[in-house]
Amino acid sequence: MKVNLSDFIRPAGILAGGLLILTGSPAFAADPLPSDAFPNFDSYIKISGQAATISGNEAAFQKRNTLPSNSGVGIEDMHFSKDLSKTVTTVVDGRALTGSEDYLLSMNISKTDVGSFEAGYKSFRTFYDGAGGFFPTNNQWLALTNEDLHIDRSKFWVEGTIALPNAPVFKLRYTNELRDGRKDSTIWGDTDNTGLPFTVAPNPISQVRKFAPSYLEVNERHERLELSANYKVKDTDLEVVLFGDSTDNSDNRFVTRFPGETIPWSIASLSSSAQPAAKALVAYTNWNNQVVIAENDAMKTKSSGVTLASSTVLSSKLTLKVSGSYELVNTDIAGGRPLTTTTPTSTGPVLVSTDNYYGLNGGTKVNDYVANIALDYVPVPSVFIKLAYRVQEEYINGTSSYTVIAASGTPAVTLASTPRTGFADINQTVKTPVLELRYTGIKDLALYFNGSLRSLDGDERNTSSYNPLTATAGTNATNNVSEDHGNYTLGANWRQSGFLTLRGEVFHKGHKDNTVGYAVTGPTVGDYYLLDSKYNGFKVTALVRLSDELSFTTRFITQKGTMQVTGFLPTFPAYDSLNAKNFMISESIDWTPTPQFYAQLNVTGTYQTIQTSYPRAGVTPATSTVNAFNTDGIVQNSDNNYVTGSLVAGFVASKTDDVQFQVNYYHAANGDAYLAPMTMPYGVAVRDYSVTVGVKHLFSSTLIGNAKVGYFESKNDTSGGFANYHGPIGYVSLDKAF
Repeated sequence: MKVNLSDFIRPAGILAGGLLILTGSPAFAADPLPSDAFPNFDSYIKISGQAATISGNEAAFQKRNTLPSNSGVGIEDMHFSKDLSKTVTTVVDGRALTGSEDYLLSMNISKTDVGSFEAGYKSFRTFYDGAGGFFPTNNQWLALTNEDLHIDRSKFWVEGTIALPNAPVFKLRYTNELRDGRKDSTIWGDTDNTGLPFTVAPNPISQVRKFAPSYLEVNERHERLELSANYKVKDTDLEVVLFGDSTDNSDNRFVTRFPGETIPWSIASLSSSAQPAAKALVAYTNWNNQVVIAENDAMKTKSSGVTLASSTVLSSKLTLKVSGSYELVNTDIAGGRPLTTTTPTSTGPVLVSTDNYYGLNGGTKVNDYVANIALDYVPVPSVFIKLAYRVQEEYINGTSSYTVIAASGTPAVTLASTPRTGFADINQTVKTPVLELRYTGIKDLALYFNGSLRSLDGDERNTSSYNPLTATAGTNATNNVSEDHGNYTLGANWRQSGFLTLRGEVFHKGHKDNTVGYAVTGPTVGDYYLLDSKYNGFKVTALVRLSDELSFTTRFITQKGTMQVTGFLPTFPAYDSLNAKNFMISESIDWTPTPQFYAQLNVTGTYQTIQTSYPRAGVTPATSTVNAFNTDGIVQNSDNNYVTGSLVAGFVASKTDDVQFQVNYYHAANGDAYLAPMTMPYGVAVRDYSVTVGVKHLFSSTLIGNAKVGYFESKNDTSGGFANYHGPIGYVSLDKAF
């Protein structure tokens, strides 16, 4: 993947950009130095090696920086291109890096007026850590025994193209993609290990918090076979695509609730009213019973379909585009949710296995029809108008069955199995008109507008899961479902002069989902639910070029959003459930005082907050059995405020040497540990920085060397310091031309 220096100055990628530079990204060479400083090779191989000495949490380093915490070596990049004859060309690309487990091998052979053949394989690793949360009251940090988790993603493809003169172009492509490995999950387990006093009435605040680690075991495959044909008949381009697609996913989620806990039999055998007082006298390890959950979610899909598309030039001003498609999707689901509970008995704890969805079996059948029509109109060279309309019809039928295995009794070791079944039918129509406008009739000014409104109207019928041995049907629900999704953008680009360029854009996004039940027979009418959100904002960019050597780029983005939601019954009025604000300002300064030196400074400040009930929740009043408590302390705002910065500088040290220096910085202070007695404290509080220095040397016209060294440090208060890390990384590479 070719990476440019500009990719590293985006707010979300500043830190990662510096790390990629350290690992030998082509970004190091993509600087504004003289083009003849180093040759560009048509065919080459790049051998590189990396070594790191990280102190602290190595898994956190890997996840945050997408780099291995140890060493790696291999072929970072290989490109070979050769004309085998006047009409035949071959291109080979490759990569093989240990540590990051990044591999690529692809080959393409093409012959003029005949076609081409391509085959390839690539894979790469994404790092995760097996950490849960941190609870500040008792300085508790929970993590898996092995924090070093990763997912390997791989893809194999083969493609053949036949492109004979004056004949249709045929293309056949097959892809096979895999995802395999383990990753962390934020569906954390409960624990009483919080250092908080055990809840005894009238205290309403529980001591339980969810921060016990969990993880996903992923095993997924996606295959696709596609045959397409393209042909031009006079002024019309025609395309036909036939495809078959399949997935085979089997993922397992592992969660432990109340790890290491067991209620003593002396307490479990007491009445429910007597248990709280007895529990309050023992350690947290005796407050609840450990539950190990190993949930399996398995799904297989098979789909096939056809797409027909045409584009016709009706005149020099008018182009008509029409397309239609049909897809049939069949889905099979399987799995279960086994739970193993440590249950106290008079003879000691025993393990009892239950399952909420034992032997889950079912699936869906989907028939999907889509039609599109679009008209591109250019009445004069300065005006472009596009009118488009899309219609989609979907018919979905689904069924499911499973068995509930539950435990009862005192102790709860008596198992009972209950079968369950259910179904759902959904029919829906989606209509989407689209309008695009562009106007360039004013000198140095371009105006544009994009707008679309996606409207869905459908009918949904389903039944709740029921026991087929005791009932002929469950509780039926019938609903009218409607959705409206509007997206509108109005913008302008104005080049006021060579000194100043301004770009501005205002936008509106509106999303409304509405579900209204109606009666078919009997009193059951289904649901009533409303979700209505609106977002408005604008973007402004100013490019100021004071001279050929110095320029400034200032960006400001703001977005505000609100949401309303209502409950189950129409008598419940809609209420404000969200108020979101997002402001971002960034500044980039580019300075090239001489052809041998350049520098770029980037600074970004971001303020983001999502408000739900806080601070409107107030205080929940006391009752005869429960004390009053501050509800605002339980549901807080979600804040994500941070500052990023980077400085990149480089200079030509000699005719054969370039030097580059980079500093990256990230700081967020959203921690709210003082909320721990009321709720689980969230909020990122971290400070990261890195410094890298690199030298690039031209050994000869066919050999270039790179050497870099950097230091990285992260202080993570979100994890109580348990995810801190620091250390140096070194990197060397050689580029050799063939």
